[in-house]
Amino acid sequence: MRKLPVFRSVGEVFSGVTRHYFQLIGVAWPALIFILIAMGLYAWSFHQAGIGALFDLLNAEGTPPEEIGAAYEAVAERATGPVYYAAFILTTLASAVAAVRWHRFVLMGEGGSFLLRMEDARYIWTFIKVTLLYFLMAVLLFAVIFGIAGIAGIAERGGNPAGAGFLGVVLAISMVIGYLLILGLSLRLMLALPDVAIGLPGKVRAVLAATQGNTWRMVGYALLIGLVYGVVILVLILVLAILGGVLGAGPLVLAISGVVGIAAYFYFVMLSVTMLSVAYREIVGLPGGHEGEATVAEPTPGL
Repeated sequence: MRKLPVFRSVGEVFSGVTRHYFQLIGVAWPALIFILIAMGLYAWSFHQAGIGALFDLLNAEGTPPEEIGAAYEAVAERATGPVYYAAFILTTLASAVAAVRWHRFVLMGEGGSFLLRMEDARYIWTFIKVTLLYFLMAVLLFAVIFGIAGIAGIAERGGNPAGAGFLGVVLAISMVIGYLLILGLSLRLMLALPDVAIGLPGKVRAVLAATQGNTWRMVGYALLIGLVYGVVILVLILVLAILGGVLGAGPLVLAISGVVGIAAYFYFVMLSVTMLSVAYREIVGLPGGHEGEATVAEPTPGL
């Protein structure tokens, strides 16, 4: 049973994605095509919804905030039509297509790719299975929480406030531990994604068995990566807010925000995919081990 080296893996994920950001974009060129088409569809849907008039209101002197809010809601409602949802579907497809290419790059060193691969469809199906299992675990957690809450309510109505208070503390602790446990289990299940991306069966049960003893390590691993990424996003939002204050709301600021948003989106997906790839390599290992044991692979040259 192998254990995930958490801190070393976090460092590898960020250093790899940062240093090879444009190389990763290059290997995922099919996803970039889908993203560009989707962004064009998004822009068209908001243009048709009258976003230009909203910019006029934002730049006008003395426009009441209520009028701006109403105009924004009207534009958002008109924009969410067939074109908007088509863009959303393309964005979702692009995420899967990019993920498969990045898994294969990190784990196999593969640089080139076809527009679409068989693994793309299998990846989406595996993601759906993992998501359904996550929701089932969440439903089970909520059932336990509601059960404890119900018992606490009965105790309080029965004139036992001390017992109700104790059960309240148990409820709070159970919620935190239960959420983190489900997070760790779901992350272990998600290691089926790099498995299927490199052409293996991607059997969720087999991956879960192969990752025993790593639930809490996966939790810490994901939380550390999310914390660092959150700090980066806060800095970007602050910079864009300052830029908007200097230049004013308009097409230029919208274009800059769009470019930064796309770059941040790709960086986030790269982090997520690389996080799973590195964990998969360290815990499950790559094909080719002796006597059925997975090989403890060294980090690939690309990452």
